[in-house]
Amino acid sequence: MNESVFVKKTTSLLHTLDFVKKAYVFDTVNSTNATARDLAKTGAAEGSVVIARTQLQGRGRFERVWESPKGGLYLSLILRPNVPPDKSSLLSFIAALATVKTMRGYGVFATIKWPNDVRVHGKKIAGILLESEGQGQRIEYVVVGIGINLAVDPTDLSAAIQTKSTSLEHELKQPIDFHEFLKSFISAFEQSYRHFKKQRFNELVEEWKSYSDTLGKKIRVNTMTGDLEGTAYDVDSSGFLLLRTSKGEKKRILSGDCLYVDELDHA
Repeated sequence: MNESVFVKKTTSLLHTLDFVKKAYVFDTVNSTNATARDLAKTGAAEGSVVIARTQLQGRGRFERVWESPKGGLYLSLILRPNVPPDKSSLLSFIAALATVKTMRGYGVFATIKWPNDVRVHGKKIAGILLESEGQGQRIEYVVVGIGINLAVDPTDLSAAIQTKSTSLEHELKQPIDFHEFLKSFISAFEQSYRHFKKQRFNELVEEWKSYSDTLGKKIRVNTMTGDLEGTAYDVDSSGFLLLRTSKGEKKRILSGDCLYVDELDHA
């Protein structure tokens, strides 16, 4: 598929989806999230979508590089939900749910690792990045960025992450139709987002838990204020991870790098 065909076909598909109010499709962009953030600041409507075939400066959490070779789905959604700001972190749960449910529709048993990774057989297949702006109790916008390895060739990734990553095509051992997957993903996202806007937060969290591989695990979480270790025993209605330390202390964690103790040799 040449570049112009990619842009034309993707734009045409997005225009058929009710959820998408405006589509911005690129062959190459520095970062879909950065582009979406700039659009949101200038008033882009909820449901505006930025998609690229590749990213030159893809970003993950904590300003890490998100490697973005051809074969991936690099997508950012602009949302303007009228909900309490402390619930905005649940939008990463919605993106993870949409990703997992779409992949399971292909017969691939994907799971969610708190806070923002989707995995298959312990290997990362997708990641999520939220960026938002607001004042007081008002959310101006949230940009939900998703990077999914659909048909990424692991050899196109750096040596540091090759053995920790996989792709849908690699798992299925057959080609993936990019636009078919995209349509299914947007549909799944829209369904969960509709519940979110109705403030059915507990239902979304319970559904997220049913797909998560984090709860019950012994974990180490690297936070901005230090490392915490213990057992992940729950997630609350705002998406905070609840951890019980070996001393019986209970910790409520908003964000951080979550490592499974039984995988530390490979982390």
